[in-house]
Amino acid sequence: MIKVITIDFWNTLFDSSNGTKRNAQRQHVLFEEIAKFGIDVSNSDYEKALKASWEFFNNIWMNEQRTPMTEETIVFFWNYLNLPYDNQGIQKVANVFKESIIDYPPQLIDGCKEFLSQFHSKFKIGLISDTGFTPGSILKKLMELNNIEQYFSAYSFSDETGVSKPHAKAFSTILEQFEIIPQEAIHIGDIEKTDIIGAKSFGMKAIRFEGDKTGNFIKNNPQNTIADFTADSWSNITEIINSFNF
Repeated sequence: MIKVITIDFWNTLFDSSNGTKRNAQRQHVLFEEIAKFGIDVSNSDYEKALKASWEFFNNIWMNEQRTPMTEETIVFFWNYLNLPYDNQGIQKVANVFKESIIDYPPQLIDGCKEFLSQFHSKFKIGLISDTGFTPGSILKKLMELNNIEQYFSAYSFSDETGVSKPHAKAFSTILEQFEIIPQEAIHIGDIEKTDIIGAKSFGMKAIRFEGDKTGNFIKNNPQNTIADFTADSWSNITEIINSFNF
């Protein structure tokens, strides 16, 4: 019997919209700090540094099963451009990178709020999220602003647990709080090699969500999945959950 539903954040609950505006705000504060050194960084050099920073992040994310803290990635970016070390400037940039999501937020994916409203009284619901530039504390604030935080009883953010999916601790962090076994839980997420492989390896059921085509990583998913179900909308997920015999 399913007692707990865990849900991924990016491209499952929220889409990737407003990313261009968030990045423009981040670039603006970076250039402001760089200008203090009297160093001219071209847009081309900036784009190279940004690309290298993402490669740095993704390598750690996928190979070490953790997500670098925002400051860690900014320091890499800083060093890539050979900028003079400036702890105050680095922290200022990191804070803008973290908080820009509040100024230019992504949007809730259609149907997820209705799903949460319908099922939160029947199941315990937890969030399992790998974090990028935005830490879990600010993602929770975004959830509060969208009036969905009330439906969640437990959280597993990679910047807080020290591990990222598919590491077992990402999932056990939630299930231990609810005192249930993996076979009593189902995870909903969009990435095969983190959400699905992680949940299934831990003994949970899994739904691969394919309802947000704007996701950066969904294109890397294999056509075949080890998930128990696939869903292209939250109404589809509702049908799947309702199909269980309770």
